[in-house]
Amino acid sequence: YQRRVRGPFVLSMDTFLALALLIAMVHGHGQMNYPPSTRQGHAGLTWPGALAGEGAGGYCEQPNSTAMNATYGNPLNGACMLFSQPNPEQPNVSIIPWAPTLPHAYRTVNPEHSSGPLDWTAKMPWRSPGSANVLGSGCGVAGGGKMWNPNGGWPATGMSLGDDPLDVLPKAASPTVWVRGSVVAVAFGIWANHGGGYSYRLCKNIPGQVNEQCFQRTPLRFAGASSWLLHLNGTRVEIPRVSFKEGTYPVGSEWARLPFPECADPTGAQMPPQYQASFGDICDHFQYQEPIPNTHGFGHSNSTKVEDGFHDYSVVDKVTIPEELPQGDYLVSWRWDAEQTTQIWQNCADVTIM
Repeated sequence: YQRRVRGPFVLSMDTFLALALLIAMVHGHGQMNYPPSTRQGHAGLTWPGALAGEGAGGYCEQPNSTAMNATYGNPLNGACMLFSQPNPEQPNVSIIPWAPTLPHAYRTVNPEHSSGPLDWTAKMPWRSPGSANVLGSGCGVAGGGKMWNPNGGWPATGMSLGDDPLDVLPKAASPTVWVRGSVVAVAFGIWANHGGGYSYRLCKNIPGQVNEQCFQRTPLRFAGASSWLLHLNGTRVEIPRVSFKEGTYPVGSEWARLPFPECADPTGAQMPPQYQASFGDICDHFQYQEPIPNTHGFGHSNSTKVEDGFHDYSVVDKVTIPEELPQGDYLVSWRWDAEQTTQIWQNCADVTIM
């Protein structure tokens, strides 16, 4: 696969404002649930991602609030508040730098349009997975950046807007141990569904040398063709994983589409709220087939018996640790590139490679 780049893409202020209006409508959130991480928030003040108990599934928010966060109007904040998004000072963050490269088969939002004025996701991160710039060291930044946006970009309790978790949160005392050449489990959960997909990467944890470019040098390959949906009650369901290597960055890196579809408007016309483009929760028309019943929608509701059942699940995958890696301390980074919004969600965890 080859890509021709004619120069850096510069987002106009008009385009930035239009995208900002889109972002302001949403409150997206997701977090890595495994390996365990100390890089998601201050201990005792957040619910770190987990496979069971507090913070499991998509429940990465929690009712702990600082006065600053209360001022912003939302008392919920946690592990899922580490991400990147554009702001007036950094308008090209989370914007792909060239024309879309994503094969149409892996579109997740507005797939009816691939060009022209109705293709409103053309610069969203998922349209060229991995290519959009991020803030921080590749582990997200608190609240999405140093400038607050009215879209759910609140820092976790005890953190400030724009904090890099590698700068303010401690290394794990007992990192997860992985063996070179082995197949290991990783997992994440989401609270608000913005479409798109995800990848896992590694970077050797050398102080001052951890950054997005380092993570891009070691993207991990998925093992097998399945993912598993792990419920809060411990039951799990095996589902087909939709993964691919075409049109990704770095070239040949492997990404997977989110298993949870958003609602689709079956007529293409303005419909009642449950069918509004991608922001609905209760519907019977999806952007693509849901893996099991009641795992579609945007994520507005806590009532998972009625809607947004994906909140109750962690998405578990298996990845292969390269045999040629030097031994030592690493960080594993989960990166979720959205298609509905100009947002990239990231979390890191400490691991030791033996």
